[in-house]
Parts: sequence; structure tokens; C-alpha cells
Amino acid sequence: MARNAVTREAAHALVRQLISEKLKFLVPMTFVFMVSYIGLTALAGFARGFVATRVVGSLNLGFVLIAFNYLLSWGLAIVYGRIAVSRFDPLAAKAAAEALDRE
Repeated sequence: MARNAVTREAAHALVRQLISEKLKFLVPMTFVFMVSYIGLTALAGFARGFVATRVVGSLNLGFVLIAFNYLLSWGLAIVYGRIAVSRFDPLAAKAAAEALDRE
């Protein structure tokens, strides 16, 4: 029974470490996305003249910013996926193995 309690504590510590590692990346990534998304919405609502500025032909700054927002979303998702594979998944596997180790 004592070994089981030690194993659970180790697993809990690893889960806490996993959560803190995830927060180091998720909070800044979420902040960047929300600033770009809300900023684009605010620009579209309050700076219509600026957003309507023509860039090339009939392409205006609003369309360019929308495209950038899509690219930013995909970029953040790809970066998160790579970080998850290299950092989060090993920690999660270690925590799961520690929790299942009941011998």
C-alpha cells in the first residue's frame, strides 16, 4: 500500500509538471492569437479607411490581415503540435507509466 501511495504522488507531481510546461507555451500562444483576432476585429470596426487601403489591385489591407490571421492560426497549431510531440507527450507517457506502476 505504501508503494502505491508513493507511485500516486510521483504521478501527481509529473502531471503538475506537465501542466506547468503546457502553460508556459499555451498562455503566450493564446495571447498572441487573441490580440491578432481582436485587433483585426477592432480595425475592421473602427478603422475602416485604414483596412480599405489598397495593397495590390483590388486587394486591400483587410484581406491581407485576414490571410495573415489564418496563417498565424495554422502556424501556432503546427508549432504547438511539434512542441507537444517533443515535450508534452514524453511527460504524459512518464506520468501514465508512473500511475500504472503498482508493483
